[in-house]
Amino acid sequence: MQKKLIALAVAGLVSAPAFAQSNVTIYGVADAYMAFGDHGANDMSAVNSGGLSGSRIGFRGTEDLGNGLKAVFTYEQAVNFDGSDNSDGTRGLGGNSRQSFVGLSGGFGTVSLGRQYAPGFDHIVDAFGNSAILSPAAILIGGEGSTIDAGSGARWNNSVAYNGSFSGLGVRAIYSMRANEVHADPNDDDAFGLGLNYNNGPLRVAAIYQLVQSNTADQKEWSLGGSYNFGVATLTAHYQDAKSLNNTKGNDVDLWQVGVIVPVGAAGNVHVGYGQADYDNRNADAKSYSIAYTHALSKRTTAYVGYNQTDNDTGVAKGVVAAPTGVTGDKANVLAVGMRHTF
Repeated sequence: MQKKLIALAVAGLVSAPAFAQSNVTIYGVADAYMAFGDHGANDMSAVNSGGLSGSRIGFRGTEDLGNGLKAVFTYEQAVNFDGSDNSDGTRGLGGNSRQSFVGLSGGFGTVSLGRQYAPGFDHIVDAFGNSAILSPAAILIGGEGSTIDAGSGARWNNSVAYNGSFSGLGVRAIYSMRANEVHADPNDDDAFGLGLNYNNGPLRVAAIYQLVQSNTADQKEWSLGGSYNFGVATLTAHYQDAKSLNNTKGNDVDLWQVGVIVPVGAAGNVHVGYGQADYDNRNADAKSYSIAYTHALSKRTTAYVGYNQTDNDTGVAKGVVAAPTGVTGDKANVLAVGMRHTF
């Protein structure tokens, strides 16, 4: 009897790891850079976080439910390696500032609930991967309230989303109840988004439409972009139209960007881009130019250096470096050197 108990105990210890093993994956991005720049009379030298990609730590997992169905979840938090404040006022490890959702996945795609990416987060075609400090498009649209941007405006709270992939065509749809507040009309701040992303060999085409409702003015945005890899270089182009940003009538922006990525050796790429934005409510334009070099030190580690100059008309103050308070029309310049590690 005692031998049987010992045998059962040993069997339990041996099999315990199988039950303890989790299908949860821990992942993240560690990205930091040195920046040197100016904007009119303002100068800057700093170490900042998230040059190529926003730094983060995340947890994602799946459970096989049988019959081709899986339960899925993702929980992701922002991390600032420079120690600056997060949007929730904390330092270093942020609160629920990126995405968090739970859903059901199968042959039909994935349906999920929570705080999630709208199509405007990753359907943008950009030679700089929509880098906040190097992409002309990201610099020109940043701070305008756009939801077609790889910033916080493209992560929607209280949302239900669908993601599917069919023979190279990716479909993303989302509906958000936004702030989940009580209104005279509960649809006052609802948002809708639809994105199509087609990949076929060297060709990529992406289209986005997003709407944020309001009892003052509905914010409407659409974008169309494409890229083609010729082997010796990849050409990219992207156009974006935004109406009533921040649900304000007349606050309209038209934006376009072109770019090229040229491989250098087995591990390097040169990125060049030009973008221009027309701000209707200010009757003014801004132009932005960037050049960068990225080098893969390994499959997970990339070193980068880049330079951006943004030229502003009177009434506009775009640029990575903040303009002096109340000053518009000055040029902004920034040089960044950094490293990104993914895990």
